[in-house]
Amino acid sequence: MKRLLAISLIYCFSLPISLSKPIDVIIYSATAWYRHPEIPKLNGFLVRLGAKHNINISVTENPADLKYENLKDYNLLLLNNSTNLGENIPTEIQKEIINWFDGGGAIMAMHAGIVQNGTWPELIKIAGCDFDSDSDYMEARFLVDPKAEGDPLLAGKKDQFTYTADWLCFNRSVTDLPGVEVLLRLDEKSYTPIREHPSYVGKKPMGDDHPICWRRKVGKGRYLFTGLGHDVRSIDNEFARKHLIAGIKWAANSTQVKEKK
Repeated sequence: MKRLLAISLIYCFSLPISLSKPIDVIIYSATAWYRHPEIPKLNGFLVRLGAKHNINISVTENPADLKYENLKDYNLLLLNNSTNLGENIPTEIQKEIINWFDGGGAIMAMHAGIVQNGTWPELIKIAGCDFDSDSDYMEARFLVDPKAEGDPLLAGKKDQFTYTADWLCFNRSVTDLPGVEVLLRLDEKSYTPIREHPSYVGKKPMGDDHPICWRRKVGKGRYLFTGLGHDVRSIDNEFARKHLIAGIKWAANSTQVKEKK
């Protein structure tokens, strides 16, 4: 009997990862302001990427799917470039999302998923900042926060490295906010932070402290923002794939979901 038990235990611990309980993610990609034209392609990219890593991803643009009873079935709410959510998610559902987050839920915002323009103060408070302006699509230098070296989200990158995408500026830096860990900053000397646009006249760059990827624990909830993800070309590479999967796994770690029937 003891020998049989030992063999059973060895078998259980040697099961392939594909047989372990998957991470369940729901993407919300509806917009109430600017809509990135590649949102559908990004949704498809994320679904396929997740499938390779035992991550089940559902996609919706119906705010009714974000009610508390539905969110309890998910480890993570991923905001794919979903702008001005305070204008397309009813107030009562906003409250249910925040209650879910406060109880141990997780939110990950990708690129313009942080762009709320003041429309949802509770979500902005969780993120730590709001959108202010952006750049053209161009190469910039990432600066790795020394405390973050070796973190899975950095996919082996150290110190600094260049990356091509379009970059957001925010209305404040999140550095030193309670619970915030900055992983990556932008070196504004390496690119032009604010593109020419009529609405950006008079806007100023963020300066030496320009976070572009950070995570935050807020009570029982977890929040992660990555500036990557404007379009597929900005994430269809080895670094970004590892970065996104590691971000999903970090955020999803904090939640306890009920078993699906």
